[in-house]
Order: sequence, then structure tokens, then C-alpha cells
Amino acid sequence: MNTNISVLINTFNEEKNIRNCLESVKWADEIIIVDMYSDDRTVEIAREYTDKIYMYERMGYADPARQFALEKASNEWVLVVDADEIVPIRLRNKLIEIAESGKYDAVLIPSINYFFGYKMKGTGWGPLQDMHIRFFKKKFMNYGTRIHNFSNLDPSARVYKLKDESLGFIHFNYIDVEHFLEKLNRYTTIEAKNAVDAGEKFSVTKLLIIILKEFINRFIRRKGYADGFQGFALSMLMVTYRLSASLKHYLIEKYSCKEVREEVLRQYDIIANREIEKYKNTKV
Repeated sequence: MNTNISVLINTFNEEKNIRNCLESVKWADEIIIVDMYSDDRTVEIAREYTDKIYMYERMGYADPARQFALEKASNEWVLVVDADEIVPIRLRNKLIEIAESGKYDAVLIPSINYFFGYKMKGTGWGPLQDMHIRFFKKKFMNYGTRIHNFSNLDPSARVYKLKDESLGFIHFNYIDVEHFLEKLNRYTTIEAKNAVDAGEKFSVTKLLIIILKEFINRFIRRKGYADGFQGFALSMLMVTYRLSASLKHYLIEKYSCKEVREEVLRQYDIIANREIEKYKNTKV
């Protein structure tokens, strides 16, 4: 291989996934791990594969750390891999072939998503529906800090689109319902706070449109029906995601603070104390 490649992996408590991920990229010339102070054995396992391990402030999601990781890469070509993904050998070979052709600056790669153990065909998570620029020349890319912002590619970059759905990352997405809801709760809190910071205003009308479009887009337009009950379940869970993010946005606006729980508890205390005070003025 004449092209040197840097692999970037952002991690947080990924001890169950990181070894398989690293085994699938140990062919790379450079592996860079940016960890958000994991509490488990993630970093310990990663040290078996690379000494280029950096720590980044824990943010609850990986996006802010991606630019930091990119700046650490020493090679022209960069491959961004999530810790719950593996790079099949066919994909590796194709990426090397594209890089060495000298014709392109970035590659749009499919994701072969597994949802509760099921390989998705549609619902927005089919391989050719869920594609991202994950292999690119470093100088053409930068990352934003908002959640699921993914990437900002220079418009002048020459992009190769992988149209063979078998040439994708294998993404072991959500394990079970608890895993999905755990991430949903974390991500929607971040999205709501980001929306408020950006000056966006909550609207019931906008919310109704969003959740209706979410279901129609996933289950009908993006062929969620092809995934049977799993497609219906994912469509409804994503509606729940949108509803949760919007409801959190609404509550932040309503109470004029981002720590809604503390404010609601404070109000509950006021109500409770008001009732308790009545006992003090009543003779038994």
C-alpha cells in the first residue's frame, strides 16, 4: 500500500465494541483514539493497538471531539470509524484503491446497520440510505460541534460514492430498547439545549409537522415497511425522539432555564410548603 491512512475513533465506555473495531483497522498506518474519560476498560484495550490516545472533555456525544481528533492526524488520508463499527476487508481494499487512483478527495460510504440484532433494509437505515463522508483527504474536511452535525466537506472536493451496499461499514447500532432509550434521553437533552442556544423557538405547529413527516419519511418514503415490525418500531421510536427533543425545548423555554428538573422541584417545594403551612395554623 503506497497511501498512508490515519484512522480516527472517538470513544466513551466502548469496552464491549472497541476490540473488534480496532482489529478491523489495525492495517492502518496510524490509529488515533480520542476518549472522553471512559469509566470502563476502553482505553486499556485501545493501548494494545496504539499509543496515540488523547483525552477530551466529556460532552455526552462525540461531535465536538471529532475536529480535535482530525487535527491529530498526520497523514493526508483519514478514515473516521465509530467504536461500534467494523471495517470489512472489501471496504478497506476499495478505499485504498480509490485513494491510490488519485482521482478523488473524499468517499461517501454506506452503513450496514443492525437494529436490535436485525439487519436493516430501509427506514432510513438501509445501507444506501445511511451514507456519510467518512474517508477523505484531511485538508478538505472540518467538523462542527452540534450533535449529529456529521461533517463539513469543502465544496471543491471530488467525491466518490460507493453504490455497492455491501461495501459499507458494519454498524452494530442499538442492542435493545433500553440502549436506544438511554441514548435518546441523552441526545435529545443536548439537542434541546443546542436549539435554545441557537435562538430557535418552540412551536406546537412545527412539532406536529415534524413528527408527522418523521413517520411518513421513515415508514413510507424510506421503505420502513420492508423491515416489517422492526421498521415500524424504529419509525415510532424516531417519532418519540423528535417529540422528546421538542418537549425538552418547550420546558427550557417555559422555565427559562436549562436545568428544568431543579426548577420544577423548587416549585413543588413551594406548593408543598404552602400546604404544610396550613397545618401550622390549624388546631387539631
